[in-house]
Amino acid sequence: MRLSVVIIGYNSRHYLERNLASLHFLLPDPQAEIIYVDNASTDNSVSEVRRLYPRVTVLENRKNAGISVARNQGIRRASGEYVWLLDSDTEASEPALATMLAFMDEHPEAGLCGCKMYGQDGQIQDSCRLFPTIGGKLKAALRIFSRKLRMKASATGLSDGYDVNADRPLEVDYVIGACQLIRKTAQEKVGLLDERIFYGPEDADFCLRMQQAGYRIYYLPQVSIYHAYQRMSSHRIFSKITRKHLQGLMYYFWKHRRYQRRLNIRNSCCRVDNI
Repeated sequence: MRLSVVIIGYNSRHYLERNLASLHFLLPDPQAEIIYVDNASTDNSVSEVRRLYPRVTVLENRKNAGISVARNQGIRRASGEYVWLLDSDTEASEPALATMLAFMDEHPEAGLCGCKMYGQDGQIQDSCRLFPTIGGKLKAALRIFSRKLRMKASATGLSDGYDVNADRPLEVDYVIGACQLIRKTAQEKVGLLDERIFYGPEDADFCLRMQQAGYRIYYLPQVSIYHAYQRMSSHRIFSKITRKHLQGLMYYFWKHRRYQRRLNIRNSCCRVDNI
C-alpha cells in the first residue's frame, strides 16, 4: 500500500466533518487507507465517522490517551509506504499531498516532511520550527502573557523561526505534528512517538530522533493545507491540558539535556520557537 492517513480526534466532530470530506480523493483509492483514532469523544464522533465513511478504519479508546498514544495506535495499524499524520482540524489538499509524496520519493534521505498551513485568520502558520529550548519557551510564554494583557507582541522583541514564505523546500529542525508525511521505513528505524509526552512536544522529539538516526526533515512552502489550529495550551493558561503540556516540555528537556546547551547557543542568534 502506498499511503496510510492517521487522524486522531477528541470531541472534534465539527472539524472531522470537513477533514474527512477533504480526503474524498483518497476514499476510492485501493493504495490508500484512512485510520481514525478517537480519544474517548462524547460528541458522537465515532458513530458519525462510521456512518458517513464506512471505508475509514476506526480505533476507539475508552479514555483520552493523549496525542502520542493515539497516533502510535494508528501508526501500528498503518500498512502504507508513507504515513500521513493529520490533526482533525486540518483540511487536506490533493495537490499538497501529491507534491509531498513526489518530494519524498525523490529524496530518500528525508525521514518526513510537512507543508505550509493557513489558519482561520488567513495567516500562514509557523509550522516549521527550531527545536525547543528552555530560554525560547520562556520568551514564548512571555509573548502569550503579553497578548493576554493586550500588549503589543513587538514589545517583547520576539520573532518567529524559519521563513515560512521561502520559495523552495527548507531543511528544518522539525515540522509540527498537525501535518507530517512520514517514511514508514524511517519510522520503523526510529521507533514510535514517545508516549511519555501526552500533549506536546512529541513532534519535536520525534523529528530530533529522526535526525539522530541520519534522516532529514523538510518543509515544503510551495503547497499548503488549512489548519484551524486550536492551541489549547495557549488559550487556557491554567488548564489541565496546559499542565500536561508543561510536563511534556520538562520531560523533553530532561531527555535531551545533552543537546540543550548547543541548541541554546544556536537559537540565541536565530528566531525563537512558539509554545
